[in-house]
Amino acid sequence: MLLSFAAFAQERTLQGTVKAAEDNMGLPGVSILVKGTNSGTTTSADGTFKINVRGANPVLVVSYVGYTTESVEVGNKTNIEILMKSDDKQLSEVVVTALGIKKDARRIGVAIQSVDGASTIKTREPNAINALAGKVAGLTVGIQQEMLRRPNISLRGNSEILYVVDGVPINSDTWNISPDDIESYSVLKGASASALYGFRGKNGAILITTKRGSKDKRGFSVDVNSSTMFDRGFYAIPKVQDEYGPGDHGRYAFGDGKGGGLNDGDYDGGWGPRFEGQLIPQYDSPIDPVTGKRTATPWVARGKDNLERFLQTGILSTNNISVSSTGDKYNLRFSTSQISQRGIVPNTKLNITNFNVAADYKFSNKLSFTSNLQYNRQYTPNIPDINYGPNSIIYNMTLWAGADWNVDDMRNYWQPGKEGIQQIYAEYQRYNNPYFMSYEWLRGHYKTDIIGQAALTYKLTDYLEATVRSQVTTWNLFRNEKMPYSAGSYGRDERRGDYREDRRNLFENNTDVLVKFDKDITEGFNTKIWVGGNIRTFEYNSQYGSTDYLNVPGLYNFNNSSNPVRTANFASAMRVNSAYYSADFSYKNLLTLSTTGRVDKLSTLPSGNNTFFYPSVALSTVISDYVNVPSFISFLKVRASYANVKDGLTRSTIGTTPALTGEGNPIGYGDQYFSPYDGPSYLNSAVYSTPFAYNNQPAAYFTGALNN
Repeated sequence: MLLSFAAFAQERTLQGTVKAAEDNMGLPGVSILVKGTNSGTTTSADGTFKINVRGANPVLVVSYVGYTTESVEVGNKTNIEILMKSDDKQLSEVVVTALGIKKDARRIGVAIQSVDGASTIKTREPNAINALAGKVAGLTVGIQQEMLRRPNISLRGNSEILYVVDGVPINSDTWNISPDDIESYSVLKGASASALYGFRGKNGAILITTKRGSKDKRGFSVDVNSSTMFDRGFYAIPKVQDEYGPGDHGRYAFGDGKGGGLNDGDYDGGWGPRFEGQLIPQYDSPIDPVTGKRTATPWVARGKDNLERFLQTGILSTNNISVSSTGDKYNLRFSTSQISQRGIVPNTKLNITNFNVAADYKFSNKLSFTSNLQYNRQYTPNIPDINYGPNSIIYNMTLWAGADWNVDDMRNYWQPGKEGIQQIYAEYQRYNNPYFMSYEWLRGHYKTDIIGQAALTYKLTDYLEATVRSQVTTWNLFRNEKMPYSAGSYGRDERRGDYREDRRNLFENNTDVLVKFDKDITEGFNTKIWVGGNIRTFEYNSQYGSTDYLNVPGLYNFNNSSNPVRTANFASAMRVNSAYYSADFSYKNLLTLSTTGRVDKLSTLPSGNNTFFYPSVALSTVISDYVNVPSFISFLKVRASYANVKDGLTRSTIGTTPALTGEGNPIGYGDQYFSPYDGPSYLNSAVYSTPFAYNNQPAAYFTGALNN
């Protein structure tokens, strides 16, 4: 009891204020921890705080972003004032540059901007790149709300941008990266910043650094992140007229919905009679058993809010759990996440499952190992078609559909006695029942991505180290389309259904050797040189097949094709041997000269014309380090850079550019390979006189038409 009383007697309440040393103003939100305990607090809006302390001379650890962490001995004080000094290192942060090389932000002479990964998951997006919208100068991210649509990304006006994970380029559809596994983004703006990637980096690059190990002081952490968002749909529904119904010159009467009545085969919006309640035969009018003709019913605007009643609330649910541990010799992190999205169109959905493992081990002070493996699976039985044509629900309901029909009448979309064969709608010449399209016209998407890399680094001396790294990117994609009987699209007027399959596979390997030299040659003169080589192998193949109408309704199989099956296939391969260097020369942190160079030799071009050199040079100086600048300028830097990067890849096309179904184009023709991510886009015919550019990467050399 006496010992307990003595300990209690030493506890006291300490009051104080934390201020900035430069202006003596109170700092809010400063973290204060009693050293050696779990007792802590934060300062209020005016910088004041209260905390209970024990012992004869407790020590406070005071930390705040942008300021130097302070350790303050309290002694026997009951009131204390703490002054914090600005941390000059905040302007000397390390940024990730090309090939994953980390450099001092003060020294770089090119345009690079970093974004903290934690800031991009506060407001959830199903696509990791969407989170960069509005965060990087010169980078425009046009978010596509449609499922699996790649965002329209433009960096300084160029849309062909390279994606790099942990220093190695990857093939990305921007959906195969988990936002929860991203530590930071670095955006390399222009060729001068990304010249080390050769022709692939001619327009710049988005570098992604993944999380590794635990940042918790205890060395172990479990993080759980869960969010749910609700999507009410469009910001605004297109305004359409609902005063007139379908028809022509004010006249309309439904016969069979394809020309058998009065202008009932010309269902293009409001050129028919005004809605005034007059009696007109309509699509759902009773049929006279004697005459077999439809009885006239009141002509009213039953469907002026059809689209709003058809759409549903979308839901985006994201759940992630990660377990990480850090020790003296190792870093380990495992993460898994699940993204489930319900579309605003009925019966549309998207699921994405991610697994990520990062494991690093330090064998000795000289030898270390790093590795990372990512698995991504996208799967959905149905994604909406938003292309132009009767295959698009929004196209059907907003552009051409009149207000004479009620969307609620379309829920039971099969005609009685003709289930599986004939849909119900207000006309039968061009367009389709929206519920029929949602539940019967299905477009499946199944894609698996695997990205893995491993590296060994050996420190030869204090200023010389060598790294060997190998990385693999591979994915396979399967898409199918079930087009039911009575579904209409441009070019498929017989409405006898179709079945299509699109299969694609890609494999890429990058193996690097990189040597780093970092030494002060003389006092105040530092040299950093990286020299390396890379071997890149690339293989791609695809196969597309389609029926030419179905024999048996609802049987989606190539053996059920009424006419011969239409198929097309494609394969390509490439190897690129590269050598590169990067050198930084700095004098007393005042002036830095940087230069890079890369040589690529492509297997896809004729000998003698297949080798390219890509140089760059940059100069930078921090003027505010040696010139007195006005107090309102905290940091002033001048930089200049030059690069010469060109890919030598050009393309000419002949013919039209149709889409998979729906746009009424001949199916089974041409190239399904040039735009593998932005929906199923196809070329009827293409002629390439230089390397075939696949996702800004040459895949093969052609001198003929692909559809041959």
